[in-house]
Amino acid sequence: MIYGNRAFLAGRVAREAQMRLWRLSRMSAAEITGDPFKRDPAFDLDRFARRSFGTFQEEPVAVVLRFAARVAEDAAEFVFHADQTMERNDDDSITVRFAAGGIEEMCRHLVAWGTAVTIEQPAGLRRRLSEMCATLGAHHGAAYGEV
Repeated sequence: MIYGNRAFLAGRVAREAQMRLWRLSRMSAAEITGDPFKRDPAFDLDRFARRSFGTFQEEPVAVVLRFAARVAEDAAEFVFHADQTMERNDDDSITVRFAAGGIEEMCRHLVAWGTAVTIEQPAGLRRRLSEMCATLGAHHGAAYGEV
């Protein structure tokens, strides 16, 4: 079990070699099966969890986020990733760095910071957030006859 901003269960589906993550909040009707589980002694739960941002297990990418001075205090108190580093810049903004997979989940989180965050790296994260916001804008604008 991994507990942080959300709680996750790490495990393996029968006959699959790869470990997966499930959100506990999305589980229902759990039951004890009596089937034995043998933990792989080479599996490192901490290393596995640090590869992701939330439940998405992807190849980690280097992420660099810059938070504007107006939200620097809030950003400084937030744990974006267990391996993050944080530095205060000359203009009182804060730069956060970490490596993780989970671009979709990162975008869902970063949209809440609005224009107070700038994605410096990677370009793929910046593009995906831009696409997500454009899609949301088009959807909500069209719903009210706006474009």
